[in-house]
Amino acid sequence: MNWKLLTAFEAVARNGTFSRAAQELNVLQPAMSRRVAALESELGVRLLHRTRPAVTLTPEGEVLFHAVAGSLMQVQTAVEQIRLPTERNTLVVDTTIGFASCYLMQRLPAFRAAHPDIVVELVSRDLSDRYHEGGSDVIIVFDEPDRLPGARQALIFAEEMVPLCAPSYLSAPLVVEALPEHRLLHLVHGLHTRDWQRYLDGTGVHAAPPGSAERFTSFTVYLQAALNGDGIMLGWEHLLQDHIAAGQLIRVCARRLETERGYFACVTGRAGESRAARVFVDWLTGPDQQAAIRR
Repeated sequence: MNWKLLTAFEAVARNGTFSRAAQELNVLQPAMSRRVAALESELGVRLLHRTRPAVTLTPEGEVLFHAVAGSLMQVQTAVEQIRLPTERNTLVVDTTIGFASCYLMQRLPAFRAAHPDIVVELVSRDLSDRYHEGGSDVIIVFDEPDRLPGARQALIFAEEMVPLCAPSYLSAPLVVEALPEHRLLHLVHGLHTRDWQRYLDGTGVHAAPPGSAERFTSFTVYLQAALNGDGIMLGWEHLLQDHIAAGQLIRVCARRLETERGYFACVTGRAGESRAARVFVDWLTGPDQQAAIRR
């Protein structure tokens, strides 16, 4: 079958008029009419009722339209998948709002300057731990090493919990035993629900359960409450290092708790052997970033 005739028929049937179809395909209306007529002649049947203001499909036209429309969609999807790596080199990175806003966004300009051929498209999430592995090339997750998604994983930084607050809340550091005397802010979502208990268990210090005003399900709101001076949050040294360096948050006490959990960059099966995914993960977990974390 003549591909040009089929695409002309599909456009007319979908748009309902020859003029809109001609505009979509950037051809003159008489040319569209001739192409559909040529297809009807080749098949030996009438495909359209040429009524006004819109054309309608004959029973034969209905059968052909449903077959052609599905085929064109499959072809378009295939062409986009083939062209994407070579034309745009787009990398879809799925991560949490916390990691994106507190860490990644400040560092992406340097990556883009070093790799202008790679377009990083961020997909962020906050209230949900669920990520879309089939629609992403790299997933950045906070989890334990044996629960990671993807075909390949690399550690960005390990968890290092430390109490933090705004300078307006506390003027001098505390000993860890004094923490329960203060307003402790709790992130009660997913893996973080028992963070304060995990942190305090090693010291034998016990804190009262949080009230409703100290409980947060959103990391963004949780962080903002600490920045506002509403209490002491249990934060992550490396994730919030920019806030600490800027003096927006201060370390409340000397005790840090390192765990096996951490932030990991996971390359999905969709990315395969993608050069863009490899370059991005190498940059994110490479010596320059690690040196900055150690500082």
